[in-house]
Amino acid sequence: MNRLLNRIEVYSLYLFEYIKHGELPSLIHAFLYMFTRKSFHGGGKVKTSMGSFDTRKGTLDFQYINYAYEIGIKRFVEREDFTVFMDIGACLGEYCIWLGRKGKTCLAFEPVKPSFDMIQRNISLNGLEKNVKAYNYGLGSHHATEYFQINHTNPGASKRVDKAGSDTMKFEVNTLDEVYSGFGLTQNDKVLIKIDVEGMEVEMLEGARKFLQNHPNIVLIIEEKLSGEGAIRKELNTICKFEYGIIDEYNIYARKIGNL
Repeated sequence: MNRLLNRIEVYSLYLFEYIKHGELPSLIHAFLYMFTRKSFHGGGKVKTSMGSFDTRKGTLDFQYINYAYEIGIKRFVEREDFTVFMDIGACLGEYCIWLGRKGKTCLAFEPVKPSFDMIQRNISLNGLEKNVKAYNYGLGSHHATEYFQINHTNPGASKRVDKAGSDTMKFEVNTLDEVYSGFGLTQNDKVLIKIDVEGMEVEMLEGARKFLQNHPNIVLIIEEKLSGEGAIRKELNTICKFEYGIIDEYNIYARKIGNL
């Protein structure tokens, strides 16, 4: 019953958002996708409560940018006290656009070049060049060049594969420990990090040990459906002391409470 009520609430929020901003085409295409599992959206500019976005034809971009999408995460974010937001696996940069408009410093990491290009366009579209910076690489356990299998309908679900093939694309991987010194963060910054890297979550954390140990005020939002909550906790417990909790059916949070 609770699941049904949650679904009704979320679908109502989607509906309210589309109507509020006059996005009737997006509403129609949301219903079409629900029944056909195909996107017929024509792309182009779409406005939501999160900002204005350029979207890609035939994708689910128009749903990603709806405030109702991942509503549990958004409500968690709204309750947190932070100054810097890092989105690792940023897709369209929708979270960074949303929070950049609220005055937060935002860093978006997106290795897939077409999605990175969309982030850059959406930063410009919203006039957020001072608040939002985007980086065209992934974050993992070591520096590497790897391959993504591109999901053309659901670009956020593109995932790493072992070798090149049809619809694959090369991407660069760095470690957060290698690059974070260039971001200008201070010990006083309160850092909120969202991690959604399609099964690479544990590797990303392995490459962020020094960063997590050196910064006292860190909260992580981590999608665990592919990596598994147990594996994520096991890795984090070798780095620092964390308090854990559940955000929604796919995401947990880890709040740093001290070093080991």
